Parts: sequence; C-alpha cells; structure tokens
Amino acid sequence: MDKLKKEVIDKMNKDLTENYDAIYQTYIDAKESRDNDTKSSAGDKYETGRAMMQQEMDQAEKRLAQIKALKNELNRLPLEESSNEIIPGSLVKTTTGLFFIGVSLGKVEIGDELIFAISTASPLGKLLHLKKEGDTILFNGQEQKIEWIK
Repeated sequence: MDKLKKEVIDKMNKDLTENYDAIYQTYIDAKESRDNDTKSSAGDKYETGRAMMQQEMDQAEKRLAQIKALKNELNRLPLEESSNEIIPGSLVKTTTGLFFIGVSLGKVEIGDELIFAISTASPLGKLLHLKKEGDTILFNGQEQKIEWIK
C-alpha cells in the first residue's frame, strides 16, 4: 500500500478512536451525574436534572453508534486492492486536490498535505467513481483532471 494512503487511513482510524473515547467519557460523566444526583427537596429540579443527563446520554449513544459505523465502513474498504479506476478505498490526486474515496470524514491533515475524505455517495464522489487517470470531470463549474490513483 502507498505510504501516503496508509498514513491517511491510520490518521482517520486514530481520529475516530479519539472521538469515540471523548464521547464515551461524556456518556460516563452524564451517567454518573444522573446516578449520583440525590433527590432534593425541590423535586422538579431533581427530575429536570436527571432528564437533562439522560438526554445527554442518549445523544452520546447516537454519536457513538455513528462513529462505530464509520469505523466499520473504513475497515471494510478494499484498501490493499489496486485499481486503475477510482473505487472505494482509492486515494486520488486531481488538479484541485487530494481525495480519499470511501468514508465521509472531511479534512485529514498529513504533514503539509490536506486530503478530503469523501464517500462515493457525495456529489464529487459520484463524479469520480470509476474514472481513470487522465480523465476529467466537471465539478462546481471547475474542470478537474485526475492525475493519479492509488
């Protein structure tokens, strides 16, 4: 596997893990706060506090599920597969930038390089899918030539 492609994948996995850990800690903190909240004489205040903590826990659970799904999606990509066409798992250089195709994670910085992780369902991902080196696409009124695929 290409060195840059491996660095991009490693960075995405690291970022997803760090996000997961941070959100999991938020969940744990909210749960502890909810469970440790003793019933005060102001019953409505107690119930409101517990409801807010439960809401925070529910939001954290949803976000944790989303991160797990993204991580699973990333791990299912055929990353070792080499193709002369752009497929999920491809790292692509066009005249306008670098793109990792397969998982929508936004900007990934590797040293001085800025790579955009996009899914094949995104507008640009759809245009790039199955294109080859030397092909051109028109995106947002700007022509882009595909320089290489890894």
